Amino acid sequence: MASSSSEHLLSCPWTPVDIGDSQFLCKSWFGQTQYHLLLLDSDGLWEEQMEAEEIQSRAQELNRRLRASVEALVTAVTPCLTGGGSDHVTIQRRDGHMTLRLKSELAGMPFHWEFHCRPAPVATACVQLVRPLLVMSGALQRQTQLLFALLRRKDAEIQDYKENGAQLTRERLQTEPFVEETFRQDFMTKTFPSLLEEQESSLSLDSELQELYASATSRQNANSKRKRSEEEEEEEAEVEEENHQRGDAPAQKEAEKTRTPAPDAKKTTLPTMQQTAPSYPSAADRAAPKPKKKKTGLFR
Repeated sequence: MASSSSEHLLSCPWTPVDIGDSQFLCKSWFGQTQYHLLLLDSDGLWEEQMEAEEIQSRAQELNRRLRASVEALVTAVTPCLTGGGSDHVTIQRRDGHMTLRLKSELAGMPFHWEFHCRPAPVATACVQLVRPLLVMSGALQRQTQLLFALLRRKDAEIQDYKENGAQLTRERLQTEPFVEETFRQDFMTKTFPSLLEEQESSLSLDSELQELYASATSRQNANSKRKRSEEEEEEEAEVEEENHQRGDAPAQKEAEKTRTPAPDAKKTTLPTMQQTAPSYPSAADRAAPKPKKKKTGLFR
């Protein structure tokens, strides 16, 4: 969920917000039941990220008699940082934290809310601010180089016209040939200091810079999603391979048992004693009775 809100926040623009005597650049994303905000001032980058349960708990703590859904609570606090409300907001800084206190109304009842902002982690600052600004800086540098090249070609074109007899009809349009090194020195010594003074007193990004920032973050978001998708595919492949190996393990063990001969353990086999019943001759096998001899006497 945190990763999702960070991606949504990355696509949101930086907008100037004045709270009391403090001026901020604010980047905020409000969903139906959650929000994620960043506030940039001269002291640093501040962050708060809240989920549904945390929002409900804080609302009950600050508004004992108020009962409202998380969606209604998020809707009530959204205008505070998007420039669409006239609610009273105050700031308190203490122990490295910044608290924004909101006093408003919800459903005809007094409504109080507090944004508890802490210094944003370095990773968040890099993703949401530093990396896009580096991309923007590189793009603007490339744009400057292209403009310099175009000016040199224009000077060569004008010189060619002059050599062929062309004359400028209005002297006020005449310019000196463009010299890149001279232009850079004049910019750093004359223009840049005044820009620094303006930025110190005002935090803002004009429409062109906002458009450039949106392009940079859009590209960054796409790369992040593609990288995460590749990582998920790799994890799925690893899990599938593990499951496949686990499924083959029992079959392999059974095959090994079948192939492996029984160990040649020497066993002492006791002779088997078989009890045999006494055998009696059958009636057929019995000898026939001998005929009785006739008694012989003196008289036959």
